[in-house]
Amino acid sequence: MIREETSLTGKGQIQLPAKIRKAIGAEIGDTFLFELTDQKEIRVKLVKKIKLLDLTGIFPKKKVFPGIEKEEELTKKKVSRKIAQNE
Repeated sequence: MIREETSLTGKGQIQLPAKIRKAIGAEIGDTFLFELTDQKEIRVKLVKKIKLLDLTGIFPKKKVFPGIEKEEELTKKKVSRKIAQNE
């Protein structure tokens, strides 16, 4: 068990001691959830921020990206067809 002490500032803030931060892997941008029990004990839980790279691959690929040139060509064809239909 790690036990550290910190003080409450005039703004109502506390600083999480470095030893605790390192032990739980807290990083800038992470959030903490505070719970107050009926016994007036405070529980603090780390809520890790989600990084964009963490979301990579969570959705299955529907099709392979053909490349920017091919994509532009296909888009131009679709737009041309829509314009032709409206004339």
